[in-house]
Amino acid sequence: MSRHSKNSTALGFFTYAEKQRLNYGTQKQRLGRDSMRNFDACFLCLQTARDPLSCTEGHIACKECIYENIVAQKKEIARQNKDLESRKSQLEEERKRKEAEAQDVVIREFEKTQSQISASRLASKTAGEEQSRVFGLKAEDIEARSKVVRDEALTRIEKQEQEKNKSALPSFWIPTLTPDSKSDTLEPAKQQVMCTAAKPHPTNIKKLTPVVFTKSNEPDSKNPAGHMCPSCLKTLNNGMKISISKSCGHVLCKHCMDKFVKSTQKCFVCDKKCRPKDIVQLHSEGTGYAGGGGNVEVKKWDVAFQ
Repeated sequence: MSRHSKNSTALGFFTYAEKQRLNYGTQKQRLGRDSMRNFDACFLCLQTARDPLSCTEGHIACKECIYENIVAQKKEIARQNKDLESRKSQLEEERKRKEAEAQDVVIREFEKTQSQISASRLASKTAGEEQSRVFGLKAEDIEARSKVVRDEALTRIEKQEQEKNKSALPSFWIPTLTPDSKSDTLEPAKQQVMCTAAKPHPTNIKKLTPVVFTKSNEPDSKNPAGHMCPSCLKTLNNGMKISISKSCGHVLCKHCMDKFVKSTQKCFVCDKKCRPKDIVQLHSEGTGYAGGGGNVEVKKWDVAFQ
């Protein structure tokens, strides 16, 4: 007997359709052509690049966008370095304060011990028992012993502060607020400007190459900007492998670049010297099909339903 529509989810186990409707577990989504950026689009503003520049990995961006991004990253690096120096000075002041407190504790304990020893000696000393005795210690032994005592005092002070702050931790389940959390660890700030188009890699203004496209006389719907290969006159699109010469910035399809430029080591358009290591493949997100290159599926990891 088939289930009633109102009781369609009353089984003792999950069907495939019910599992697909859950928000638990790793989520997958198939990407289409609308999710793919054009090969001549800026990876920052997602529009057709104006005055396009390419990094060493073949990622294209507008000149204005990439300059603003580099300046913003440099400002962020400077801010992080400033915060790091401020944090270092705070930790140094805190360390000196704790050492001073530990030294005071050691001195008070020493004075208390000496007063007790003196009182016991006066009570038990008689006139006939006085003996002169020389007692000496090396400077190294004194320093080592004092260091051990100071470390013990520092440990006691830290435990007392933790006990004192326990009542001020309402959100004890937050990792940064637990007593075992080490707040004095300093992570160094990044010192390099990164290109964040795909896999982050270091870049700078000097490594950017101006991209020179050849305009097509007959632009189509796949390539409204009308870029073509100057050698074979084919219209460039996301389904083609496109190469760029870092020495001059001219863009050709990979077939023509391998056939005419690599063999002669000269640019096909301007005859400028172009070594094989100066040829970079332009990054393309693909056509939306599995065989068109690029990533066609995205995943979002999450805890599985139990």
